[in-house]
Amino acid sequence: MANINSTKYAKTYRRISSHNQVGNNSLNAQEQAIKQYAKEHNIKIVGDYVDVAKSGTSVKNRSGYQQMMSDLEKNPKVQFILVHNLDRLHRNTREQLNMIYELKARGIGILTVGGLNTLDEECMSEILDESCQAEKYSRRLSKETMKGLKINAEQMLHNGGIPPYGYTVGPDKKLHIDESKAPAVKRIFEMYAAGMNYQQIIRWLDDNGYKNTKGGSFVKTAIKSILENEKYCGTYFWNKRSAKDYRGMRNNHKLKDDYYRVPDAIPAIVSKELFNKAQERLKDSKNKIRNHNGKNYYPMNGKIFCKKCGNKLSGQVQYSKTNKNNEPVKQYKFSCKCPAVKTVNEKYLDDMVIYGLRECIFSSANIKEILQRLNEYSQSQNKEIDLQISLLNSEKAELEKRRKNLMDIVSKGEYIQSIVDEIRDKDVQIEKIYNRIREYEASKKVFTKEDLDFIRSKFTSYVREERNEDTLAFLNDTVDRIEIDDKISVMLKKNISVDRDTKKIFG
Repeated sequence: MANINSTKYAKTYRRISSHNQVGNNSLNAQEQAIKQYAKEHNIKIVGDYVDVAKSGTSVKNRSGYQQMMSDLEKNPKVQFILVHNLDRLHRNTREQLNMIYELKARGIGILTVGGLNTLDEECMSEILDESCQAEKYSRRLSKETMKGLKINAEQMLHNGGIPPYGYTVGPDKKLHIDESKAPAVKRIFEMYAAGMNYQQIIRWLDDNGYKNTKGGSFVKTAIKSILENEKYCGTYFWNKRSAKDYRGMRNNHKLKDDYYRVPDAIPAIVSKELFNKAQERLKDSKNKIRNHNGKNYYPMNGKIFCKKCGNKLSGQVQYSKTNKNNEPVKQYKFSCKCPAVKTVNEKYLDDMVIYGLRECIFSSANIKEILQRLNEYSQSQNKEIDLQISLLNSEKAELEKRRKNLMDIVSKGEYIQSIVDEIRDKDVQIEKIYNRIREYEASKKVFTKEDLDFIRSKFTSYVREERNEDTLAFLNDTVDRIEIDDKISVMLKKNISVDRDTKKIFG
């Protein structure tokens, strides 16, 4: 190195691939060797950057590396990056050479404690050889790692990383349901399958106190990832994403055609039926509901057909002349090649569907079964409530224990204002938890015949006016198809049909 007696300024960079890395490439070993080299060669270190448990094949997720490169732009007096070996910077030959020549153009070199200097042309053949060996080692290590991961997959073990939301990794290294978070996952699928959008789902999660793995609010991409993850219906999979390209980049949205997949291999949080229903909606962008509360939205779109040709009709809202009360009449105009298909009055179409559903569902023959199902559902909800109450009681007990310890200190005559303030804070927290427990207890429900009569009285206005996940799921699950010709016919599930004549019975 020229002018060896003059002081040189350098930033240092260290990296290990895993938390367990030891030996010559441990962080401490790298630091000692770098400092010794700097001392012997009159180099002043003006910045140290570290990446822990980061691969050398890509710089995308290496915050230390990214910060170092950014700081080099701000500090023109730095002449070198000092590293233990070149493979600490890159294990990709192409990326290594790109970095070397980009820095060289700015007068910055890379030094290794082994004596390599990228500003010295005589070193370049050795640098190229070392870079190739590092990449070769990385590929060989990757292949061996994949073998180990495949063995894990064959035993249905969790193959590293953060487990999916709603699961934990047990001592057996397998996925187990996290009972405190699983209800949120199930609700996400139920709401989405019923037609709710991501923002409405996120609002429900926030309102019910569910946080993501980092303790913050969920975002749309996280909801979408949950909906797409088939582990939630019990299917184990591994090595699903496409391989990295020549740049070391991966398209996480691109999947392999053939990957390791075993159905019914892990505990399921949602049923296959519910999971598949969510997948159908994800795939069918044409039927995505963008605004459930919009004045032009109609939940039966996709279920309405022309009786003459059998084609599905897509609704388009228009307003006719005002009625006798001088109010505009909302109608749906359906596009079809058959000239006989006319516009349909919104209220009339709703009446056909809603009145028919009300009378079929709340018939005297169904009362007993409805009450039974409502109370079965209530019991399942009560189990979730009991779980939340149990968690709150544990939290309350811990706060009470800490409060007692503080009170013991005060009772011994050690009056400290900060302790008194903390006792008061614990009292406030305990009271809040106690109130939440009371709210949960009060929310438990046993349905009676009087409740059913009340539900029936509110049924028509509720289904017509509400646009939430329950009404949308209800209409999707009960209405099979609506056929429009000279008259409207509504076919319900289980082969029940409602037309103009039968509607008269409903009053």
